Amino acid sequence: MGISERARPWLLAANVAIGWGLFTALILHVVSGRNPVSDTLSSYALAEGGVGLLGASMIAIAVGSVALLAALKAAGHRLSRTTQVLVWAWSTGLVAAAFFPASYPERFDPVSGQIHEYACATAFLSLAALGWTLPAGLRTHPAVVRLTLLTLGGVLLFGVSYLVPGVLPVGLSQRLALAADVGLLITIARAVAVPAPVPAKPRERVSS
Repeated sequence: MGISERARPWLLAANVAIGWGLFTALILHVVSGRNPVSDTLSSYALAEGGVGLLGASMIAIAVGSVALLAALKAAGHRLSRTTQVLVWAWSTGLVAAAFFPASYPERFDPVSGQIHEYACATAFLSLAALGWTLPAGLRTHPAVVRLTLLTLGGVLLFGVSYLVPGVLPVGLSQRLALAADVGLLITIARAVAVPAPVPAKPRERVSS
C-alpha cells in the first residue's frame, strides 16, 4: 500500500524545504571562502551575506522538519508526545540559532552568542534522541536504525571537538553531525513515502 493522499503534500513540502536548506548551505560554502574543516557553520555568518544565507538554510530545514512531522501524522503513524516534542525542539533550536547569530570579536554580541549556543545544543541533542522514540514500524526500519546511530555518534563527536579544542577539527565534526541529522530526516521521509511491505498472512490449509 502506498503513501496516503493526505500525507503526500506534507512529504513534498518537507522534501522541498529540506532540499532548499541544503542548497542554500552549499551556496554559503561556495561564496564564504572559509575553511569547512576548521570553521564552524556559525562562523560563516561573518562572511558577506552570511547571516542571511545561514539563517535561510536553518529556517528552511526547520520548516521541512515540521512538515515531516505533519506527514507522519497524516500517514497514520501514532507518534508519542516525546517524538513530537523532540521535532519541535530541533526545529525551534534551528530557528532560534538563525535569529541569534554566534558572537565573535568581529561581531561581538554575548547575549546573542549565548542564545545561539543553547539553541544549537538543543537542536543537536533533540535530533540525536529522535530516532529512538519513533513508532516501532519506523524505529526498526534498517536505514532509520543506521542513521539514528550515526546521528548519536555525530553529536558525540562534535561535542568532543567543541569542548576539547584541538582533539578533532571542529568544522569537520560539525558537518558530519549535521549530515547525519539531515540524513535521518530524509530517511524517515523515504520510509514514510515507501512503507515496508506487510508480510502476507499464511494461507489456511483446507482439510479435505
